[in-house]
Amino acid sequence: MPIGKQIRMERIINRNTGKTIVVPMDHGISMGPIDGLRDMKQAIQNVAEGGANAIVEHKGLVAEGHRG
Repeated sequence: MPIGKQIRMERIINRNTGKTIVVPMDHGISMGPIDGLRDMKQAIQNVAEGGANAIVEHKGLVAEGHRG
């Protein structure tokens, strides 16, 4: 595996378990606003606090991330 890809993968893989939890949150693109996902900043924060290692989201939502 190329070194850059390995570095990126290590950011989302739990080093203790070797597993990762990825939560898709890009449903609004195809389905429109969904109850519980209207406040994306809070929803992303909740998912991160719940233990997710990564979130799949539309590129327009990246600024709403919990580190944004």
